[in-house]
Amino acid sequence: MSQMNALLVDEQEFWLSELPNYQRSTVKAMLDDGMDYESAASAWMSGTVATGTAPFSATLGPKVFFDKFLDQLHDFLCTGLNYEEERAAVMSGFKPKQTGLAATITAAIAPHLGAAPVFLAPAIALILCAIGKMSLGAWCQMQTERRASQGTGTSTEQEPTEP
Repeated sequence: MSQMNALLVDEQEFWLSELPNYQRSTVKAMLDDGMDYESAASAWMSGTVATGTAPFSATLGPKVFFDKFLDQLHDFLCTGLNYEEERAAVMSGFKPKQTGLAATITAAIAPHLGAAPVFLAPAIALILCAIGKMSLGAWCQMQTERRASQGTGTSTEQEPTEP
């Protein structure tokens, strides 16, 4: 996980700067209104702040969809389940502060959720900002505990091995 952590820890503004202007301005407004990164990601995906985004997905309800989004991101970043090849590509193809990393993670997760990458990109950037503030290990542990409390844990809760 230390190699993945090295790719993700960065200034929060870096992850947001990869977003198109129309998304970045909406996300910035949410953060300026006092939302934390995870709350802003949840609001984006629920369509409560970013009008016109809900039709891309979230048909099962905003909270359920956001939880499934977090589950997939947890699998990608923390366990590697269902994402072995994508993780290996990220680890071998990217360096810290390289643009495109968030887009690559978004493209890997989108098919598992049946969602458009353009819809997921701001939420990915916001969660990467949150991870940058707390560390990947702490975020992974928090998500493992959330999933266990909801009964949606992964088939293995062990730390991933580096690709």
